[in-house]
Amino acid sequence: MVINPNYNSDINMYNNKGSRSMGGTLFDNIPDIIRPIQAAELLGLSVSTIYDWKYRSKTKNIPSGLFFKLNRLLYIRTEVLRIWIHSSSIRSDYESEET
Repeated sequence: MVINPNYNSDINMYNNKGSRSMGGTLFDNIPDIIRPIQAAELLGLSVSTIYDWKYRSKTKNIPSGLFFKLNRLLYIRTEVLRIWIHSSSIRSDYESEET
């Protein structure tokens, strides 16, 4: 039987990641701005859903600073997306505790 000499450090790294919030681990190593196709892949959604967020943001309570255009191309601010997803998950956890 071969024992991994890094076993304890691997366990500590796993435990530290496990204690972090979903928003932090989901967005590790992601650029500050991403295109809608990258956001769709990251979140497991369709690209049309991302564009739906952009053009129906008022009715869907999408943060106003999430999207911006640069040279006619749409971009998403990952920090705003991370905060929005994190706050949505906390809100849904709270609502499920109330019922």
